[in-house]
Parts: sequence; C-alpha cells; structure tokens
Amino acid sequence: MPLLIDEAKKLSNNELEQGIIETIIDREELFAVLPFMKVNSKAYLYNREKELSEASFLDPNDAVPEGAAKFSEHVAKLRIIAGDVDVDKFIQTTMSDTSDQLATQVRLKVKGLARSFKRALVLGDETSNSKSFDGLGRLTASDQIIDAAGAAMNWSMLDEVVDAVNALGCDAIMMRSEHKRAYLQLLRTVGGLQPSEVMLPQFGKVMLTHNGVPIIVNDFLPVTDGEGTKKAPIYALHLSEENGVTGLYGGDNAGIVVESIGTVQNKDAVRTRVKWYCGLANKHDYAIARIDNVKF
Repeated sequence: MPLLIDEAKKLSNNELEQGIIETIIDREELFAVLPFMKVNSKAYLYNREKELSEASFLDPNDAVPEGAAKFSEHVAKLRIIAGDVDVDKFIQTTMSDTSDQLATQVRLKVKGLARSFKRALVLGDETSNSKSFDGLGRLTASDQIIDAAGAAMNWSMLDEVVDAVNALGCDAIMMRSEHKRAYLQLLRTVGGLQPSEVMLPQFGKVMLTHNGVPIIVNDFLPVTDGEGTKKAPIYALHLSEENGVTGLYGGDNAGIVVESIGTVQNKDAVRTRVKWYCGLANKHDYAIARIDNVKF
C-alpha cells in the first residue's frame, strides 16, 4: 500500500507533535543472541549426530569391536522476505521538514521485516506454506517436548526444559511477555530475591536471566485458549553455528538489504524495496527443548 497523504501529514510538522511516536515497540533480544551464518547457495545441507558408537570393556586377548557414529542429513532452504514501500515525491519534498518521509517509511518497513522473521522463527511450517522456512516448532525433536498439562509456570519447570539442552549448553529461554511477567511475580513471591541479570554486549542492555540463562521475549509464540485458560509454550535453546540453532542468510550483506527501485512507472513516487534472503537451521536434536501448555 502506498504512503497516503493522510499518513504523511501525521509525520509533517505541527503544533502537537515533533517527529514520530512509534506505537509498536518491538523487543529485539532475539537478534542480539541468535547467530547467523552465510550460505553460498539456495539451500544449506548439514548433518545431525544420530547415534554414537561406544567403547566396550574387554578381557585380555578379546577382539576389539568396531563401530562408527551415524548421522542424519538435513536441508535448510533460504527463503525470501521482502516488501516495497512507495513514497510520493511531492510528499518527500514538501513534508520532510521534521522527519524524512522516505527514511521513516524504510525504517518501519525494516521493523516489519524483522517481525516477519520472528513470527516464522516459531510458527514457520514448510508443509503449510512452501514459501516459508521451518521454525522452532517444526525443528524440535519429539523427545525434546515436555507437556506442562496446563500448569502454571514454576522454577522447576524451567529447570527441566533448560536441562534438556544442557548437554550442549543453554544459551536462551524464549517465552511470551505474559510468562516473563509471571516469572517476575515468582521472584516477588519469595520476598527480597532480585532477578538475576546479565549485560549482553551485542544488545547493550541488562537482561533478565534464569540461573544465568538470558530470557528473551517473542510474543509470536502461539497461544491456546481453552475453558478460559490461556497457555503457550516456552523454549530452551542452544544457539551455535557449529551444533545448535542458527540463522542463515544469503548474499554479501548479513543484514537486511534496502534497495532503491527508482521512480514508479505510473505515478510520481519513488519505490524502495526491503528484502532478506534468510532461513533457519537446527544442527543438533538436543539444541531445542520445548515445554508445552504452560498456563499464564
């Protein structure tokens, strides 16, 4: 949808407002902790450890048994997330006194692209949408799923889901805002105990942690509502390019690409395209654990 004159007026100078007030505030902890690796083709082929070959106890002169580890092969495809924004040249020229109209629209389009990735991160399903990549829900091994059966969140529950990935090392706990508020309420209930916090240099701010594991918020985690009770999953994640969950990107730019398309053919406007060639891979079955149906 093009930038309309009524929307442009909101960004132009007036007595009530100077600049832009953003009504949607996204939490970007995810991009502070999720690693990304470059892919030089349209898909990334990788192997997961499937079965180890152990050693045996032997008596003298016993034959030494031979065995090799087994692996399973997986493919993660790069997908395209893209969107255009058109800005009328008259609007850009005459109504950029306080805020550059084009820069503002592009910045907000980038924010929208980031939201699309965060949504696909948990809800992506190639079987229902072949244009998307598989998200955490599809990449979680069946034996790494714990059912809370509608119980309210407690610390033992979080310890259990973290332990499920601790063979590799838990790097983040992902939950909805409602569960984060419930966690803070647990801290208040015990009285006098302050939340453990850590400063992430990538993000530049103090983050809430559970036993030193950062808690990141993703409000695209699905909610089920039954009999007046709302429930949602909580994830524990090992984030690593080597043996964990990692984002994928194609091209020379690891971030989102902003491309000027130029003047629109049938109107006096300039078009800008924002795009990202990206995907998601899980390199180990123990890199993701999920606890389902946690009440909030």
